[in-house]
This record gives sequence, structure tokens and C-alpha cells, in this order.
Amino acid sequence: MIDYLFNFLRYNIPSKKYLFNIKVDLSKINFFVEKKNIVNRKNFIWYGNWDNHKISIDEYSKKNINYSSVFEIFKFNIDYKESKEYKKKLSELSTSGITTRGQKTVEELDNYFESLIKLKSSLEKNGYKSQKQLNSLNHNDEIGVVIGRNGEIIKLEDKFGGTHRFALCQILNITDVFINIKAIHSNFVDITKIKEMISSKNNSIFKDFLKEKINKSLF
Repeated sequence: MIDYLFNFLRYNIPSKKYLFNIKVDLSKINFFVEKKNIVNRKNFIWYGNWDNHKISIDEYSKKNINYSSVFEIFKFNIDYKESKEYKKKLSELSTSGITTRGQKTVEELDNYFESLIKLKSSLEKNGYKSQKQLNSLNHNDEIGVVIGRNGEIIKLEDKFGGTHRFALCQILNITDVFINIKAIHSNFVDITKIKEMISSKNNSIFKDFLKEKINKSLF
């Protein structure tokens, strides 16, 4: 029976079908999970103890230069070319010809950091707007998070979306943000309930159920 449930969870709930966005107070996001503890991102239900390895935001800021560099640039007014992230990506260009974010020239790298300056200006002027409000083609490109077994919102490390936006919102004291739920812990919801809703083949029922449950867990 256990093996059956594991197989069900692993292979029958593709994340691309079930991920969704909700609006939350930024103060509700207090943890990060590092890439080394991230489970298969193709599945919407994650089982195991990955959420027990979550770390505080303060601890994460000491480990991740992409996150901490936003504070260097926009809180402590360090020129972006002197930030740790810029120097690291410049080194990547020199050794590999491409950065981990895909820039292939110094000009492209500079443009990337200039775009962060524009993003900060937009956030200051308009607050956090969802990708839908911005008429983006990718509505799921919000602050990427997963939900732990106790309903805690856990920010995913880089390349899952919104790390720079998350940091900028902290600096600018923006409270209302949109998050994209990439996955939930298998213990967050009853397995039988999941099977029942998934078998109905009505994705909106499952998403509405999760939205309500997540919102309740935040209070």
C-alpha cells in the first residue's frame, strides 16, 4: 500500500498542471530551502524530510550571493559592479563564456543589473504587480515557493523565480506580494483527499482547496 502511494505521488501529479498563484503578506515567507534539498521539480507533491532542512532567511543571506547582493546594491548603495554577484558572474564569463543566468557578454551582464534598477523603480512606484497584471505571457513567474508539512511558506532557491524581487520587496517594505506554489509536502494534505480530487480531473477544485488550506495555515 505504501509503495502504491509513493508511486502515485511520484508519477501522477505533474507540477505544471497544478501550480498556482496566491497573494500573501511578505512577512509570511520566513524560510528558504536550498537547491541541494529540493525534490524533483516535475512533481507537485513532495514527500520526505526536505522541509526539515529549511533555513531562516538570515542564514540564507549568508550563503547566497545573488540574494545578499541585492542588499549590497540597493540597501547599502554599493555600485553593482562591486557586488559579489556581479564579480562572480564576471568570473563565470571569463572562465566559461557564459554566466549561470545565460549572459554571454559583459554588456548583457550590465543590462541584467540595469534591469534590476528598473525593477526597483517600478516596485517603488507601483508596488508588486502580478505577471497577469503586467500582461506577461508567463503568469507563473512569481516568487517561487513550496509549502511545508505544517503549511509554512518556503522560498525556493535561485532559478525558481523571484529571488531578486523578494529581496527588493523586503528592502522597500512592500507587504503584498504574489507567490507561485510550485509544490506541497505530502503531509500537508490528506492522501485520500488528494486522490479524490485528482481523480475528478477538475484541477480548479484541487487548487481552490489548497488555496483555502494555505490561507488558513497562515493565521
